[in-house]
Amino acid sequence: MKAEWKHYTARDFSSLPYVHFKNETLTNNRAFIMIHGVTAEVDHHEEMAVTYQAGGDTFLPILRGYDNHPKGDLDYIGQYDDDLFDFIHFVRKQGFTEIILAGHSMGCANLLRLIHKNIHAADSYVFFAPYFHPRLPVYQDDANDQFKPGTHVGYKVYSKKAALLNVLQKTGINWWNNRTVAIIPDEFNREADVHLTFRLLISRFLEPLSNDKMPEKMITFVGADDEVIVPSNLQDWHEKMFKQKVMIIPEEDHNHLLHSKIVHQQLAEFLL
Repeated sequence: MKAEWKHYTARDFSSLPYVHFKNETLTNNRAFIMIHGVTAEVDHHEEMAVTYQAGGDTFLPILRGYDNHPKGDLDYIGQYDDDLFDFIHFVRKQGFTEIILAGHSMGCANLLRLIHKNIHAADSYVFFAPYFHPRLPVYQDDANDQFKPGTHVGYKVYSKKAALLNVLQKTGINWWNNRTVAIIPDEFNREADVHLTFRLLISRFLEPLSNDKMPEKMITFVGADDEVIVPSNLQDWHEKMFKQKVMIIPEEDHNHLLHSKIVHQQLAEFLL
């Protein structure tokens, strides 16, 4: 597996980065596109690409605002939808005819938005440790404080501030959409943080959550030792909402789930 950093051009002519994990023994035209969480976790995704065994190349688009200027912001609410649809089109133009869209953590919320807009955007969908929406009753109360040292995650989310801005947004008041509502480590500059704006964060979630457009070909994984999610609660909610069970993987946490051998064995079977 060879990792190459490249760029693609979005509809606003911005040059946005992505990592192409090239399968040197490519046997089909399958592209496995990962959407990262609140942090990009490139190291974990690289391990995932090594562990992945379902065939084809793996792609990790680095979302706007993470490794480009202006850091931590978007031009408008919903710009991630446009960027990701542009990236899917870009990958298809390279000759990949089968698209697998996958999300990790908050990246799964992005997937729900894409599915809601175009259920045929991909051939299959995969959810890893999904953080579908902060208001769902499936998450640990102190999730931000429970990450193990090996996960290298530390961030602050100003929930009350985000909730207030969300109320204002729904009433048509958007003057403060560029205000910071979360602070995360800058993975591309270890000495700095990235201040995420409200319009960036709200562009990752589908509101209201809807189950009227879910694809038949989808699968969801969560680790039994997840620091963010209560697996049994997610299982109950997911089965009621999407009429499908969650695959609970023993001894895996929020990030290490990405490169679990058990997960990738089951994923390869699912994608046959």
